[in-house]
Amino acid sequence: MKRNIVAVGMLLAFSAALWSCSSSDDKTPEQNQSLEQNLTSETQSLAVAVDEITASEGYGLITMSDNTKEGTEEESDERFSYGHTITLEDIKGVYDYILPVPDEGTSTKMGNGYWNSAFERVGDSDFFVINLPQEKATRPWKLYVGEDGDSELDNDFNITASQYNSSTVMNSEGFEFDYLLDADITIEEEAAGAIFVDWNMNMSTNMSWDYESEFSFPNGYSVGHEFQFGDTTEFAYNLKKDGEVLFMEEVEYIRSTEEAEAEYEYALTIGNIKIVKNSSSEEYMVYRDGELEEDAVITVLPKANTEEGEEDESDDAFCRHGFDIQITFTNEDGTQEEVILSELIGEETLEQLNEIFSSMHDMYFVKNLVDRVAREAYQMNMQQDTGE
Repeated sequence: MKRNIVAVGMLLAFSAALWSCSSSDDKTPEQNQSLEQNLTSETQSLAVAVDEITASEGYGLITMSDNTKEGTEEESDERFSYGHTITLEDIKGVYDYILPVPDEGTSTKMGNGYWNSAFERVGDSDFFVINLPQEKATRPWKLYVGEDGDSELDNDFNITASQYNSSTVMNSEGFEFDYLLDADITIEEEAAGAIFVDWNMNMSTNMSWDYESEFSFPNGYSVGHEFQFGDTTEFAYNLKKDGEVLFMEEVEYIRSTEEAEAEYEYALTIGNIKIVKNSSSEEYMVYRDGELEEDAVITVLPKANTEEGEEDESDDAFCRHGFDIQITFTNEDGTQEEVILSELIGEETLEQLNEIFSSMHDMYFVKNLVDRVAREAYQMNMQQDTGE
């Protein structure tokens, strides 16, 4: 009995010690730091996150671009070149890459035309499943090109889409485009990430554009991009860890009307620190854990080397080298210190953020691999249904 009492006492003492450590060290460590120290700590956490992301398999997939391609010819986006609708129901099944691609079988007749064939349907599934060698997946421009050594490759790269829709409706005034993709990716049976794209365009009478993409990494990180154009224009970039924001930059602009003036809001979040400016405020405001920091002054520095006539969405984003931010801190003794945010984050980290976020719009990997195989699967199944 005495032993039990001692054990309970030790447990209570240990729990109290843990609670004390948690309260003083883990729960609110920022409260013991100056704003400058807190911001430095948050930017260091951001740099670590970017380093871990760039070391992952998924990083190579989302940053794949025409610049990676062997060759300089520019490819058109076939999704906008004709009216079509491809749904998950049309393409569900398991499709394996043919190893090697037969020279005489790279084109298969379909109706009055031909379509490239590098896959075969090998099984049923409620999902759209693609199996191919990672050597081809990371170089999708080589999908339909036979090379020495192809016969030695394994179909060790897997894409499993639980949602898929690609629809283009053409009319005399333009076109409407609706797209949805939700897919998991594995490499050598190890999770490499999950990709989500939701894209709607109306390029006819009612001009609008609504785009959202996210790539989730197995280690809990995720990167995302949102863009909306219409009566309200918005864009956002974010990097999160287990759902918690490490970096987020947002802009919202509402056009003026006869009834109301234009409105805008800009917000930049780094960990628990948020910089905000809107049409109703004269100055940028800095918040820490939701509390206004009155001794911090924000000065926006224009982008260097801006050429006349060059302007796009990225001009409004710090993470896309659109501008820089100078923060002036006032110390308790009244002295002031200035830091440049790009220098605090680090030019290499900022450049990698720019590469990640710029790649998250209309991803090359999705357009040139997933969508290309989806078209082949659709045409394959159509041919089988018609008996041609």
